[in-house]
Amino acid sequence: MYKFYTRKPGMPKGYIHKIWLIMRLTTIILIVTLMQVSAAGLAQRVTLNQNKVSLEKLFRQIHNQTGYDFLYNRELLSKKKPISIAVKDEALELVLQKCLEGQSLEYSIEDKMVVIKEKTIFNRIGSFFDKASISGSVVDTAGAPLVGATVALETRQPLANVPNSYVTQTNEFGEFGFGNLPPAEYKLTVTYIGYLAQQSYVTLTGKDVRQRITLSTGQMQLSTVNVVNNGYQQISAERATGSFDLLKKSQIEKPNQSLAERLVGTVAGMQVRYDVDGIPKIQIRGQTTLYANNQNNEPLLVVDGFAIRNTSLNYFNSVNPNDIETVTVLKDAAAASIWGARAANGVIVVTTKKGGRNAPLKVEFSAFTRFSPKFNVGYATGLASSAQTVDYEQLSFNKWGAFPNSGSFYENYRTSEATVALNENRLGFLTNNQLSARLAQLKTQDNRSQIADYLLSAPVTTQYNLTLSGGTNRMNNLVSVLAEQSQTNFTGSDSRKYAVNYRTTANVYKWLDVYASTTLNYQKNNNNGVGLYYLQSLSPYEMLKNPDGSLTDIHQYYQPILDRTVPLSMFPYSFSYNPIQERENQSITENNITARLQAGLTFKILPGLTFDTKVQYENLSMVNKNYRNDQTFYVRNAVNTTSSWDQTLTGNVTPNLPLGGMLDQSRTTVETYNIRNQANFTRMFADKHEINIVAGAEVNNAVTQSYTNPTTYGYNENTLNVGSFPNGPTGTTGWYGYGNYFNYTNSFGYATRRFFSMFANASYTYLNKYTLSGSYRTDASNLIAKEPKYRYSPFYSMGLGYDITKEEFLKNVSWLSRLNLRATYGYTGNVDNLTSPYTLLSYNTRADNYTKDYTATIADNGNPTLTWEKTGTFNLGLDFAMFGNKLYGKIDVYNKKGKDLLAQIAIPSVNGVSVQRFNNAGLDNKGIEITLGTVIPLKGNDIVWNGSFNASYNKTRITKLFNPSSPAYALVNTGQGSYREGYDPNTVFAFEYAGLDNAGNPTVVGPNGTRLQLSNFPSMDGLGFLKNAGTLNPPYILGMTNSFKIYDFNLSFILIAKFGGVFKAQYFNYPQSGSVNLPNSKISAVLNADPSKMLTLPTDPNTYSYGNWIGYYPYLSYNYVNANLARLQEVNLSYNISRQLLSKLGVHGAQLTLQGNNLYTVVANKTGEDPEYPIGTIKPRAQYTFGIKVEL
Repeated sequence: MYKFYTRKPGMPKGYIHKIWLIMRLTTIILIVTLMQVSAAGLAQRVTLNQNKVSLEKLFRQIHNQTGYDFLYNRELLSKKKPISIAVKDEALELVLQKCLEGQSLEYSIEDKMVVIKEKTIFNRIGSFFDKASISGSVVDTAGAPLVGATVALETRQPLANVPNSYVTQTNEFGEFGFGNLPPAEYKLTVTYIGYLAQQSYVTLTGKDVRQRITLSTGQMQLSTVNVVNNGYQQISAERATGSFDLLKKSQIEKPNQSLAERLVGTVAGMQVRYDVDGIPKIQIRGQTTLYANNQNNEPLLVVDGFAIRNTSLNYFNSVNPNDIETVTVLKDAAAASIWGARAANGVIVVTTKKGGRNAPLKVEFSAFTRFSPKFNVGYATGLASSAQTVDYEQLSFNKWGAFPNSGSFYENYRTSEATVALNENRLGFLTNNQLSARLAQLKTQDNRSQIADYLLSAPVTTQYNLTLSGGTNRMNNLVSVLAEQSQTNFTGSDSRKYAVNYRTTANVYKWLDVYASTTLNYQKNNNNGVGLYYLQSLSPYEMLKNPDGSLTDIHQYYQPILDRTVPLSMFPYSFSYNPIQERENQSITENNITARLQAGLTFKILPGLTFDTKVQYENLSMVNKNYRNDQTFYVRNAVNTTSSWDQTLTGNVTPNLPLGGMLDQSRTTVETYNIRNQANFTRMFADKHEINIVAGAEVNNAVTQSYTNPTTYGYNENTLNVGSFPNGPTGTTGWYGYGNYFNYTNSFGYATRRFFSMFANASYTYLNKYTLSGSYRTDASNLIAKEPKYRYSPFYSMGLGYDITKEEFLKNVSWLSRLNLRATYGYTGNVDNLTSPYTLLSYNTRADNYTKDYTATIADNGNPTLTWEKTGTFNLGLDFAMFGNKLYGKIDVYNKKGKDLLAQIAIPSVNGVSVQRFNNAGLDNKGIEITLGTVIPLKGNDIVWNGSFNASYNKTRITKLFNPSSPAYALVNTGQGSYREGYDPNTVFAFEYAGLDNAGNPTVVGPNGTRLQLSNFPSMDGLGFLKNAGTLNPPYILGMTNSFKIYDFNLSFILIAKFGGVFKAQYFNYPQSGSVNLPNSKISAVLNADPSKMLTLPTDPNTYSYGNWIGYYPYLSYNYVNANLARLQEVNLSYNISRQLLSKLGVHGAQLTLQGNNLYTVVANKTGEDPEYPIGTIKPRAQYTFGIKVEL
């Protein structure tokens, strides 16, 4: 009989789900239980307090507390000495190690059984090496290494005869290490400003332990950091006695083309200005040399431990701003003296980014576009209007005459259209009606719009940067690529820049690290030769295009007289000139290539002792080419004016230069190498004494070679053909009768600069409270005289630091977070590359016309006692933080005294010259710097205000300078000739206008209140009557930065202000009739001026020399006006796109940025001129930047 089941086999779905749930819960319970059992086994704690008891008795007590059984040979234990031990709540393993220490016994744990047995001979030998290490890395939540994090290690229970605490900082890879540690239980504490501190416990039982510690962002981020980098070593900020400033990471990471942009307004005591070429000029704590225009007045730039050579180029361009990790500005002797003879102007230390150890591949891409409007043509040219110009030219022609007065032609004499018309009318070639019509037409013409349309461009810069980084536990790598293209202010002029950087570090052996880096920069600048000078040489009525669109002919000569002398049609080329035509037919290119290679080895000799050997090779190549085809006025004019004119027979004009274009070429190479060997020692003793020592030596050699080709005539850019001289390169005459000379020889230059240095830097810290630091360096150079007393010059520093908050009487002052006092004194130096200890000759490149021999002239008589310029600096500083670090800051007071400074000293003319440079001057810089900052979380970490303010005052005075006389004509010219003892080197001396005398002649104040007429410049001593109009260098500098984090948005701005200085405002230039020096926009003020208060125009041309007015007017005191200004330097708004949204796209982070620079300026002078960009210069317009940054 069969029974059929109609139900399907198996269990109902509900039962299956319930059973599956029970199985999962059971599995979880089992796992948790096993974990708890395992944790209990590993976390058994023991407390003992016994004095001279047997091991067997101790084992019984341990058994009673832990439940662990012991297996041992009783006879073996009876032979061992009794021990004393006191431990509280300590790990079982460590208690067992302490019990068996020195007993030739060892233990092992199997399940809950502790087996005790005697050590073998091999184990006894190995016990000598039981000490192990604790090492690891500290990273943020994105896996990026945190450089300079403080890592503290302390034993949980005190140990005898060994240190019980250790402190170190993470290195450039975020790594730390403690070696030679005895077995014990340790507490590891990691702190980093802006991140939450983290603590963990590590049990060391004879095996090395390595940890990876991840820190997360805290509620507040302070503006200070934990470590200072001086280029040779990293120093704990808490123990640094010197004066330094560090740039915030948020500031560095903003879109920028150069590091110099990030320094503006962010460092107390630093001034950043840009010259006419856009190259930054930086000054830290005033002037330290009397050769202010010398490159040696710039701070030293150090990149990854090596100084970067400052050439005529912008040396900041050799560093990709996107590669910068940290920037440290060293300002006093204790901070910078380790750089010796190159540190008097301060040091800017840059460290670049590195790949992380044990970090996955990280891809970062950023791009931005920056643009600004075209500059204001009227402000840049500073010229009067067309109507004012014509009226002035007519007034000038009628009152003070015109040249040429006769019908002859004057070579190289540019005459304006209005003056040509006036003189042609005087000579009878133009009627009065024609003259009136011509002048009326010129008054209506205004070329400013055509200049803007055809010659100017709106500057635009686009930059792309890609960075790849990552690493293993033994090696890390980083590669970055930058591409940047910039359109300048002038149409057809642009710049392209490319940079590639690769850096790697490898841990080859446990005792050896190897690193190498390569940086390649290529920049090409294209320029068509049109610049501000071209615009300022045009009369405001000289148009670039006719109404029909054809190019106008702007006369460079008095062409009617020229045509009447020699018909223009007889010349090989036209004399016509037009800036548009020049722009289209000239090409100036600059190709600059910088290659920098670094490599180094780090030997880990003993715990805390390492030895570094490093080398840097740098090669800079600059190739300049200037090609003008025969459509440019330069070529046509050169061919025309050097042509021969047969006045007697044929009347023909024959060219002496080959027809075609002209090519000028030059090349400069700078090859530099540095080799440095350095020992480093860091150690803490007895938990109280910390010592840091760096000592080493280095050599530096720089060779500069320059090569200039003679002009290549008749050059064809397409066929590369070169023309030949029709009548030879010598012995010809131009059409006006003068002999021609065509340079056909090469020019060479060679210079070598060698340095040898020995250095040492040491610091000692006691109880983490008192710090004593010192440094010593001696430099020698071939630029200094041979005698050792001149060539070798010691530079040293001493410093004291006192962390007052570590005192017992302040530990309960809750509102005071930090109070640290610093005092330093020391010397830094400077060397002038332009002064020689030897007599220098300059050889002429052409032979003498009569003797046919080559000759030479004395270029420099030499200074046989040439030595280093030295600057001694005393600095007193106070660092503080209050209210849980919500308010922090520092105050520094300094006094810098320069001695042995080079200056032009008057010497007896019997030597062949009247002045020579000697180390015979002194400078005194006194100042104060205040920095304040605040971090206030308004709503946790979602809304945070971060503000900082810096203010500085600097007073500079020349304390020693030999000048036997001070003639007025020398004093009113700013620069070296006006330097006088007791005054600021930037002091402006000026004539004080005294109104009209009884005869109606203008006068200035003279000696003893007398009046001097505007005749020849007075040669008497000017200190007695010239007015001190102020200083060109503002002594008060303010900077303010505020940022607001509002959820995923960040808004920040930078405001700068400068006070206490003066600048020379635009003054009337008093051009003579027909001169290319056209009347400027100051003409209205002069025409309407009160002659008793301001110099006006001459009223009687017959009794007064008009030319003297030109010489006096620039040096009248009322031309120097208040230079106070406040500038909204930057506003930045960024948005961090939500990570939840980005994670779906596989993107780790993304940021959008909108930034404005140079947005608004407030000035204190009535003229409305920008003191840093006065009328007659290109005043930068507001810049707007859009950027994006993506991290994968």
